[in-house]
This record gives sequence, structure tokens and C-alpha cells, in this order.
Amino acid sequence: MALLIAAEDVIGAKRAASLGRLRYGRVATGDPLPHCQIVGFPQIQRYGEHSDDLDYDQYRVSVLPMAGQMRGSLVCELHRSAAEERGYGPPPLGGLSGAPVFAGPVLLGVVTEVPRDRHHLRIGAVKIEALRERDIDFPLSGLRGALEQITDVHPQDEQFEARYAKDLESQYRKTEIFGIEELGRSESRWDLDTAYLSLRAEDASDMPEGEEELLPHAAARSVSRRIENLLTERPRALLRGEAGAGKTTLVWWLAAHAAAGTLGEELAELNVLVPFVIPLREVHARGGRFPSVAELLIPGRGITDDPPDGWTRRVLEAGRGLLLVDGLDEVPATEREEARRWLSALLDRYPATRCLATVRPNAVDKGWLSQERFDELTLLPMSDEDIHTFVNAWHNAARLESGHFYDARRADGEQELLTSLEQDLVYQLERNTALRDLARTPLLCAVICALHRRRRGLLPTTRWSLYRAALAMLLGGRDAGRGVLHADPVRLDSDDQHALLQRLAIWLVRTGQQQLTREQAVHQLGFAMRDMLHLREQGTPERILRFLLDRSGLLQERGDGAIQFIHRTFQDFLAAKEFHESGYIPELLEHAHNEAWRDVIVLAVGHTSRPVAERLIHHLVTTGDAAIEGVVRYGLHLLAARCAITLRQMHPGLMEEVKRRVGARLPPQNDAEVDDIASLGDWVLEVPPFPGAEGALVTRTTVRLLARIGSAKATQRLKWLSAHLDPHIRSEVAKMWDLRPLQAYADEVLAGMHVPNLRVDHPVKLANLPSFASVTQLTVIGSYSSEELATQLPVRNLVSLKFFDNQTMSGLGFLRGCMGLTRLELHKCMSVRDLSALSDLRLTHLWLVDQVGDLAPHPCVRELAVSTENTAWLEDLAAWPNLETLIITGYNQNATGILRAAFRTPRLTQISLGIDSLGELAQLNPNPHIQVLTVPGLRDHAHIGLLRHVFPGLRSLQLGLVRGGPTVLDLRDLLDLPGLVVELWGEIPNRADIAGADVFGDRLRCDKAKVRHTMALRSQNQ
Repeated sequence: MALLIAAEDVIGAKRAASLGRLRYGRVATGDPLPHCQIVGFPQIQRYGEHSDDLDYDQYRVSVLPMAGQMRGSLVCELHRSAAEERGYGPPPLGGLSGAPVFAGPVLLGVVTEVPRDRHHLRIGAVKIEALRERDIDFPLSGLRGALEQITDVHPQDEQFEARYAKDLESQYRKTEIFGIEELGRSESRWDLDTAYLSLRAEDASDMPEGEEELLPHAAARSVSRRIENLLTERPRALLRGEAGAGKTTLVWWLAAHAAAGTLGEELAELNVLVPFVIPLREVHARGGRFPSVAELLIPGRGITDDPPDGWTRRVLEAGRGLLLVDGLDEVPATEREEARRWLSALLDRYPATRCLATVRPNAVDKGWLSQERFDELTLLPMSDEDIHTFVNAWHNAARLESGHFYDARRADGEQELLTSLEQDLVYQLERNTALRDLARTPLLCAVICALHRRRRGLLPTTRWSLYRAALAMLLGGRDAGRGVLHADPVRLDSDDQHALLQRLAIWLVRTGQQQLTREQAVHQLGFAMRDMLHLREQGTPERILRFLLDRSGLLQERGDGAIQFIHRTFQDFLAAKEFHESGYIPELLEHAHNEAWRDVIVLAVGHTSRPVAERLIHHLVTTGDAAIEGVVRYGLHLLAARCAITLRQMHPGLMEEVKRRVGARLPPQNDAEVDDIASLGDWVLEVPPFPGAEGALVTRTTVRLLARIGSAKATQRLKWLSAHLDPHIRSEVAKMWDLRPLQAYADEVLAGMHVPNLRVDHPVKLANLPSFASVTQLTVIGSYSSEELATQLPVRNLVSLKFFDNQTMSGLGFLRGCMGLTRLELHKCMSVRDLSALSDLRLTHLWLVDQVGDLAPHPCVRELAVSTENTAWLEDLAAWPNLETLIITGYNQNATGILRAAFRTPRLTQISLGIDSLGELAQLNPNPHIQVLTVPGLRDHAHIGLLRHVFPGLRSLQLGLVRGGPTVLDLRDLLDLPGLVVELWGEIPNRADIAGADVFGDRLRCDKAKVRHTMALRSQNQ
């Protein structure tokens, strides 16, 4: 087969964009695949005077996977003869070579021949996966990723997917921005592109100590990044976030854009996936039975007709599913384990399915989905910059809709007012720390924008007054402001609506549900109205429910009849008010151990009197003291503190008791405790002995806690810690740069600091490098020119320098002044071709990943890492006199050549390289010098016994296993290697399937936590 490369684009970029992204696949069944097609330009379709003009022809075919198996070809059979054989001239189907073979929209192969026999019913093609196995020296878009696994084809699949995509886009492209609905219910839903704010999150998954050096891109894993960046490299993620933090909005945004194929470059690979939105509150409301594969469309908002039989299965088998599971915390705690088993079984059956699940921070334990290979992400509170962006977006949305007023003068006046209000709100947020702290979630920021507009600039300053004002706006002033007080014969004032909604809210909390059916809502309203004669006179419970749905602004009804509050926060606030007013506070205490009730308890304290609140807090303290389990004790004491900080005044003795319990947990033990304790704000800074105070124990979590609190007082403590004697503490202070406004943090904390380890991934950071007293280890991520780097890079005390993804840097001459530099890493810095400057440096560690250029031997280098494409220098490997460690990144097809070259370097004792099958080592002579061997991405380990022959001095063997190899790992042939330690990660067999495991004992270590990184080295260039 010949591949023709056009010198210029055959079709324009605009036309190409409209065609969408080409999908590639392979046949993953032995059964015939009907409903495939070939489209091409055969001889029979030529026309014109000299038959020089071409026209398409289209043929329905079945792909026959077993035919042509020995030759590795793709055989297609026409459903019927397409043309009669001619006795003269070219064959009628001549010219069809090069035509694509499609299974639906998926390219399976390219036609190569039309045999003359079999009446032209058979057509031969080359499989698309065969192109991946050939040495192609140009990028063929789409072939570098995973091929879709095609097991079945249905003629209606493509048409249904187009309808389903439009349905998803229409259902999830709109969201409601709190407070904007005052302009009218028809304008209350807004395009997500207007309302969506890209929030920051951090990876909450722990990376084992020392593992970073094994991974080429570990250093590029920022402390915090935009959520889209984090999702790019995490096929499965559990996203934790507080109420109102934007979890559901993110799910909707992903569903809408993935369906439309409009996600940006970072998430472009999701554009070919099919989203399945599973809101678990809907699942629970429908009876709690989790959906089967065929039922995955049911819980979402879809209105599409039924899919073709087996469509969902075909999508998942092809590896095209994007599962968006929203609200694991909205499943009752007693049923969450069942939810985990359902999700685990689904992903085990369809392992290529991408998945994002959302949950509140403490609803499930850390690592709850680790066995299912989920990374854990935590949504961070909005930064000051995020708040400013959100305020601008909110007012832009309001200005946009005010432009639709029929009265042009009113529209102009409203837009001028909104601009003025926006400026005033930004001013207030900049100067009012308490208000700014309230605005850290999108929901509360929207509430603040709406109230600021309604009150013409006057704003509440506490969480409770903010909620009360928001409810008053929705329940009392909303219709009055719109002039519709008498539009409905039912007239309920704010107090009446409060009372009724509180009854619905408390029922939901007690039952652990997030939705009611219409019958349940009517039943609860009927109970509430028994003692409200004036309401019974206005109508039936059904009529009152309709009024609340239409007028309150707090309830919403889904198309399937389910009723819910517009947000969980308002539900909890109203339920807490009902618990207080009805005297049910003791009932709250009975559920203090239940995470789902804790927000309600804190909100209830804000409703009660001081004596009642103090009794409740005292009960939490004493109950926590009596708890046997440490996690229960911690949860109750933290809850007591959350309640205590809501009170303006509290008995000093009780406050000291609460502080003493919190102080016992300082410094925090882990990042989860950091998040918990940071929610206490500046209050915790006065808890003795607070980490950071003179003489107090300081740990990494101390620094993270101060950064999360983020107040002026916390910033002062961070500045003090920036001069700490422990270099790890100073490095952690520098890492917190990502969590704070960049320039402000540089000025207030980092200036003049001696930093052991620093990451630069933003122009503001690069510009501030000269303000540091010194930097020992520096990682630079992103494109900066050699001139910029020459100006900004520190040279004093710089020992280690790493560059990632720099497409602008053209040379390394600026490094000649860094005479203390001993470690240099270049990762994907493709513009650097001249490496001659390296000879002037005293490097002991050199990494060149995805680099090109002539590499000369270096006399000082002890550790060398290079990509598989850049191994021509192997012939001179013996000229590296001090080389001890060699790392080859990316999957390679010349493992034996590399290992033979290693034999000529007697000081070389450690090697890491990707090998598909250990059988490749059969022709090698023994190398007694190698003591440490790392093989990531190993599939076939059947010949593991060869290691004893090839590496008789082996002391440490690290294998990253992938699927497709033998089911039994036999280590018995390695028992003769004295003291050998074997570490396995990735697709580790059960211990019963590891022969010799018992004999190795603790010298065999299995680390499934490394599974995400198994292919890191192998897939670098695959």
C-alpha cells in the first residue's frame, strides 16, 4: 500500500472543520459485520467524453473478520454484485483502490484490491491498525490514540447519535444564573458559555515519595490547575466540592460541549465521545435502582426517542462512553456502597469508558474509588481573580437580557445602572474581606450579585443574613418588583411560603432524599395546611403546590414530575429553620455523626438563641469526647467549632473547650483535614498552639492550611514561614503560589526568599524570579524565549533546571553562566536543536525527552534519559565514562540494541526502558553489571526467566504490567538471584496467580496505586 501526501490541503480548513474529526477503529469480533460501506471512484462511475470525470459510488458491504486472517487483510463482501464483468477494457470496479471502508462513521481500512474472481463480490483492504505498525515518518491525525473497538454495526446508530447530541446540547447548554430571573422567567435560562466559569482544582491523589523521578511529567503536575487541564490526563476522576462550588455546572458543560464536539484543544479527545449524564438524585427519586447499560439514558434530561437496540452497548464497547455521574452524596449513606459496586461493575465491563463523578468533600472516604483507578480532584474556592471574572460574567448576562426590553430608554438606563453596580460591587469585594470570603463559591457569588442589584449596593455581611435576604428577594420581593402580586388568585406572603417550604425541606432531610414526587409534595403540604386555615380557604394542596412552583423561585419541577429545590443549600437552610421553630433540635443532635446532616446543624445554630446554641455545642463537645472512634471524635469536635464560629458571642469557657479540641488536631494530619480546618477561617489562627506560632510544630499541612485560609493574618504567618530553617517548609510556601493571586503573593510572601524548589508555569511567575534571593531547583513549564530566560533566570545557587513544553526556546546558550548546574531536563522543547552548550556545564543528570539534535558524550553525566527517537548516539555510549543510570522513555522496538550498547559501559548499573515482551532478550549475552532494571508497559512476561541469564547481578526488578499478557506471573526462575527485590505495578495478577510469591515474601511488593503511571514512560511517544 502506498500513502500519498498532498503538498497542500485538498480541501480548505473551513470545509474540513464541518466534516468533523475522523474516527478510526478495528474489528473486535470474529462474526461478520453487516451494514458497512465503501465510498470511492471506481471505473464504472467515470463519465464524460474521455471518461476523465469522476463521481462517487457507494457500496453496502459486510466485513468478514475471519476471511483474510492469515494475511492480516480486511476482507469485505458486497451485498450483491455491483457490476457485470466486461470482456474488454479495464475492470468495472478498477480505481476503487484507496476508497475508505466505513462501519458507520468509523474508518476500518482502505481498499487495496478488487479480485477478478467471485464475481467482484469480494474486496480486499488494509486494516487501519496496520498503519500504526509501519514506520510512518509523518503524523497521521487520530492514529496515535486508541482505536475504537467495533463489535457490531446498526444502520440507525449514526442518525440516532446526531439526534441525541442535539438533545443533550439543548438540555444541558442552558443553566440558571441566580438572580437574573428577575428579568422574567423566559430569560432565566442562560447559555453555559455565558455563565460557565472555569474553576481551579487540585489533585488530591497522593503520589508516593520518590516516585516523581520515574515519571517524565511528574514535575509538571501543578499544585492547582484549571479543572479542564486536570481532566485531560485523568480518564477517571472523582471530583469533590462544596455545595454551590460548580460541580453540576461542570457536568452540564462537559455534556453539552462533548455532544456538540466543541470542547477546546485541551479536552478535544472528548469530542468523539458520547456523554451519559447520571444525576444520582434522579436515580434515587426513581426508586434507587441503579441503571443497567440499556437504561443509561433514562436518568438524564434527554427527550430523544428510544435508541436502536444495543446502541448503548455498542458505544461502550467501542470505548466511546463519557460517563458523568453527578452527586454521589445525594445517595443515602446506606446505599453508597451499592452505588460504588454499580459503578465498578459498569467500568469493569467497559474499561475504556471515561468517567467523572462528583461528590461533596466528606461524603465518601478518601480513596473510595481507588480500586476503580479514579484520581481524586478537589474544587478550590474561587480566587479573587475568579470572583472578579464571575461578577463581570453575571453583569454581562444581565446587560445582555436587559437589551431585550421593549422600551429602549429603559434598556439603556438598566445597562448603565448595571455597569455602575458592577463597579461598586468590585470595589466592595476588594475592601471587604468578610464579603469576599462569602463569594468563594459560584452560587453565593451569584446571590451577592443579585442582592447587590436588588438593594442598589447594600449587602449583608454574614452567611445567614445573606441567605435570609436571598429568600426574601425570591419569596417576597420578586413578584412585587415585577408587578404581578395579583396575577394569581392564590396569595401567599413570605411567611406562608417559608412555612410550607420548610415542611418540604425537613421531609427531604429526614428521608435522605433530594427530590419529591408530586404526590409526596402534595401530601406534605396537606399536613402543613391543616393548621393554616387561611391557606385552606385559598385552594387545595395541589393548587398551593402549583403556586410555589410558579412563584416562589425556590422549587423546580422536572419533566418527569420530580420536584426539588433549586439548590441543596436553600433546602438545608429552610430545613434548619424548621428544626429550630418546631423544637426539633434534639433530633438534629441524634444525627450529628451523619455528614449529610452537618450543614443543617450549623445552619440551625444560626437560627437559634444563644443559650440553645451553647447547649447544642456543649453536647457536640461531650459526645465527641466519649466517642471511641477517632474519626467520629474529630468530626464532632470540628462540627462544634463550625457552630461556635457562627455565634457573635459565646461563653468564654465553652469557647476555650472548643479551641482545645481543635488544637489537639493541629497541625492537620492530611489534606482532607486541611480543607476541614481551613473552613474555620481566621478563628483557627487563635487556637493554641496554632502551627506557625513561635515554638509550634510546623509541617507541610501547616503551610497548606494557611494558604487555604488566605486572609491577611494567614499571609503574615506565611511570610514568617518563608524564612523557616527547614527547606521542605520553604518549598511548600513557594508551592502555594498557585493558590493565591500571583503578583500579590510574590510581593507579600516570596520576595527575598531562598527557595529550595520552585515551579514556574505563568509569565507573572517568570517575571518575579529576579525578586528571589536564590532558587536551588527550578521547573519551567510553557513557552518562553531564550532571551526572556536569559534575563529572568536566576543563576545563583541554581543546581537543577527542568523545562517542559517549551516551543519557543531555540538555544541553551543562556545556561553557560550557571556553573553550579548539575541537573538539566528538557521535555518536549522541540525548537532546541543545538545542544553544544551542554559541554560547558558540569552536569551529572541529563534528561532529553522528545528532543532532537546531536548529542555528544559528556564526561560528568551519571544519569541520562532520552527518547526512543534519539538513540543514534548509542554507538558512542562507551564514551560516557561516568554513566551509571540510563532511562529510555517511550515504547521502543530496539530493546536488544540498547542493551547491547549498555554492555560496553561497565559503570552502567541501572536501566529503565519499555519492552513489550521479555522474549526479545533471548539473543543477549549476560551483563553482570546491571543491578536495577525497570520495565514500564510490559505485556508479555512469559520469558521472565531470561532475566536470570541476561542480568545475573540483578538486585532490583520493577515491572509495570499491562493487559494482554499471560494470566500467571512465574517468578520461580528468579529465586536464584540472591536478595532480588521485585516491585510490580499496573495490571498486577492476584497473588494466587504469582508463582513464587510466598518464597519472595516481603521482597515482592505490589503497588496498584501506581496504575495511573504504568504507561508513562512507554506511551510518551507512542
